[in-house]
Amino acid sequence: MSKSFRFGIEFNFPPERVHAALTDTRYWMVRLGDLYSKAVIEVGGGAITVSLADNLESSALPGLIAKLAPDRLGVERADRWGPLSDGRAVGSVTGRTHGLPIRIEVDLELAESGEARSVLNVDGWAEVKIPVVGGQIERLLKNMAQDLLRRDHDAVEAFLLNP
Repeated sequence: MSKSFRFGIEFNFPPERVHAALTDTRYWMVRLGDLYSKAVIEVGGGAITVSLADNLESSALPGLIAKLAPDRLGVERADRWGPLSDGRAVGSVTGRTHGLPIRIEVDLELAESGEARSVLNVDGWAEVKIPVVGGQIERLLKNMAQDLLRRDHDAVEAFLLNP
């Protein structure tokens, strides 16, 4: 059983500017910091795919996950954004782990939201195939996904304020 979630995040910039940031490799260099060198970035036709694989020490993971994880947990994340068309763009974020049966998939839609503003509509789910505790971890992952996307929002806004 998976946990689904849906919410919106408002930007103080029009979709054209937000999309331009999300498809700019300079934004990803800032956003990923030290992890940028590990990322695989494909850009073309107004679209971008940013894939990142890393190994996390179990001690860096939330308590319940750390108890179940091997010493190092392989984590993959892929962000995809299609081209902007008529003030709208669709994207996705996917994540999975190696070492625990965890997956997360998020569909994203960037759209206009009033004068010179935009909204990121988020529709996703988290799935953990571990008996008894899977539901608890799914709730935790839902919260982690919300936090991650809000940090992405803050990073985009900061990038647009200081290009």
